[in-house]
Amino acid sequence: MAQKQPSMEFSCITLTTDYGNSDAYAPVLNAQLRYVFPQLTVAEVSHNIRKYDIRQAAHVLRSSFRFFPPSALHLLDVSSSRYAAPDHLFFAFDGHFFVVPDNGIASLITIGEPASYFRMPEGGSVDGGSFRMLTEVLPSLAGLREAADPRAALGEPASDVYLHLMPTPFVRDNILQGQVVHVDGYQNLITNIDHALLKRFLGPGDEWQLLLKKTYSDAEAVRTLSNSVDDVEPGAVACYFGFDNLLHLGIRCGQASSLLGMKVDDVLFVEKWNNQPK
Repeated sequence: MAQKQPSMEFSCITLTTDYGNSDAYAPVLNAQLRYVFPQLTVAEVSHNIRKYDIRQAAHVLRSSFRFFPPSALHLLDVSSSRYAAPDHLFFAFDGHFFVVPDNGIASLITIGEPASYFRMPEGGSVDGGSFRMLTEVLPSLAGLREAADPRAALGEPASDVYLHLMPTPFVRDNILQGQVVHVDGYQNLITNIDHALLKRFLGPGDEWQLLLKKTYSDAEAVRTLSNSVDDVEPGAVACYFGFDNLLHLGIRCGQASSLLGMKVDDVLFVEKWNNQPK
């Protein structure tokens, strides 16, 4: 089923970049956005994405964009260290608009859900050298705003968009295998197992344990689901669903990634068994 497209009137603008806060890139872009779109609020999601880390950028924006008003325009500028994107893409997804480099990050935001990607039309240029978000993307957005028919100005959906595939959880016998997809600033581990998947995997009467490393050791298992990391004793491991609906692992008053020896892409397992009498 095709997604209902929001109108082309933006409710606000957000910024997600790896610019950092020690250079002029972020304030210059922010200032120019406020100049071109004076009626809109500009919100900065983060300028502290790790350099060239498109997976972290996609995770941060995907986890936060739904908390902004519908029809928000989300600008993301993080280059890939492996792929130099010649173009930027415009797309609508889940009632919001996005402009991102064509380096695979669009597919990391939508993660297989339907979306049509358009290449940003030419909209003139301004001074700024190699700062393409400033010299190319911002004029293009201004052109879309002024176009009599913005959707016609976007043209046909692009058929050659660069894709970056993320590992997905899978079930084998009584094991659900997932991966760590993000480590936050508190060193909590965020996995790719969502609430709906775990609910489908576990049936009535099933008991389970989450094994934190590649070895099946009882010492490394978690067997209860908490509401938050504050539900466990200091130093204990908590398994809980975060606001992003993903399964998190944290240590109260501790740093889970370092203490558990887990990092992005490490595998974890949910093992189930049924103790009900037949």
